[in-house]
Amino acid sequence: MADRRDAGGTSTDRLAFLLALVPYLIDQVSVSVDEAADHFGTTPERIRRAVELIAVSGVPDASGSVLPGSGMFDIDWDQFEEQSIIRFRQAPLTEQPRLSGREAAALIAGLQTIMALPDYAERDDLWALREKLARGSASGVAPVAVAPGDSSETLQEVRRAQSAGLRLALDYVSGDGDREERLVDPIRLDSIDGVWYLRAWCLTRGAERTFRVDRIANVRSAGTADEHPASTADPASLFSGGAAGAVRVEFELHEAALPLVADYLPDDVRPVDGDPGRVRATVELSNVTKVGRLAARLVGAGHIVTPEAATEARHWAERAIAAQNRRLDS
Repeated sequence: MADRRDAGGTSTDRLAFLLALVPYLIDQVSVSVDEAADHFGTTPERIRRAVELIAVSGVPDASGSVLPGSGMFDIDWDQFEEQSIIRFRQAPLTEQPRLSGREAAALIAGLQTIMALPDYAERDDLWALREKLARGSASGVAPVAVAPGDSSETLQEVRRAQSAGLRLALDYVSGDGDREERLVDPIRLDSIDGVWYLRAWCLTRGAERTFRVDRIANVRSAGTADEHPASTADPASLFSGGAAGAVRVEFELHEAALPLVADYLPDDVRPVDGDPGRVRATVELSNVTKVGRLAARLVGAGHIVTPEAATEARHWAERAIAAQNRRLDS
């Protein structure tokens, strides 16, 4: 009984097969009949017949005729017949798009950046694509070096802990300069604009939190981590707020003073009606203790509008003054 894989199918099926086979053979440069048959899930005999058909095909001229020697697929028949190797000595693809060396280098650099991500590091198809880009350039690939963004010992330690299911004790420095130890169970790592972030369940806060890896001063293993569901947070909005205990604060200040609160500013800075040069913005702080720090930035330039936050800022100022007076009296 004939091998069912050798069935030609309809004329549409045969055409689709040829349209897939030609770019495959050109891309492989040199491939055996058996390898091509395995790739397409068909028989070596069908591949041979298809190659023989391709050999008499070419690029039609303006009249629709294919002239001998004009854009023909020139196959190395000696290799084909003696060694069952398919190799084009010439293919009618002189007008196909080709990558320059710099273009190929840029794409390879971007691909290497993706391959540095934990979820993509072992993808064989990405390695194959990188090699294909290098082969497909019109000239040699321009020299390029990609600085490894994952070479820090801290990041490597976090990755190992995440893979092994270990809990971590972080010596963490916040954006405000506060330094404290956090006990966390890693959930995932994300890289955004060259900066690595650890999404983890923080046992210290009892909630999911995000930590910049470059702000982790020290890290050590602290036993086995508990299991937590995969984070659904959008990596592009890691610090957009919404965490338990967060507070929303609206404040107003002169537009020229915006650099004073650059670390807090959201995208929705709004002009104040009837007061040229004044703007308002709403930010979300991780907890109420951050209100005082924001108020300190606004001294002489603006004020907090949200009543509850304004009250907290006043209490913060009173505690700071009392502490200063105690130091002066001692």
